[in-house]
Amino acid sequence: MTTMDTWPRGPGLDADCGNLQSRVLIVDDEVAMARAMNRVLRRAGFECLFASSGLQVRSLLCTFKPALLTLDIQMPWIDGMDVLQLLRDSPRNRPFKILVVSAAPRPERALAAGADAVLAKPFTNQELVDTVLAQFGTLGRDPVCKVSRSS
Repeated sequence: MTTMDTWPRGPGLDADCGNLQSRVLIVDDEVAMARAMNRVLRRAGFECLFASSGLQVRSLLCTFKPALLTLDIQMPWIDGMDVLQLLRDSPRNRPFKILVVSAAPRPERALAAGADAVLAKPFTNQELVDTVLAQFGTLGRDPVCKVSRSS
């Protein structure tokens, strides 16, 4: 049985369950990738929720209120670049970071479109955790592009 005292603690997560500072919304149409990211980030102490398409993003941002959105670029219907455009054009102030996690070529396009950082697929579990953790300490800094080594 898990008690609140034994729950992992992400950045900003204290004994008050549900602190918004550790919430990550994972947006990826590849279920296996999303589950792997979810597993790694939960072990690192984050509270995660998964969206399988760009269509779900807006409603989940309002209900889940993540501190970070991980976003795949290549998805059906509304792709990640369209989601970035919609978020950039939104009249509300964006209270969360966007980490693009994608195998799409030219990841710098995502930075120009409004992403805070880019992590190229494939990546290691440690690279994912390090990049996510870095986003919690980069408020007001320049965007980051991290390209993984090719396999």
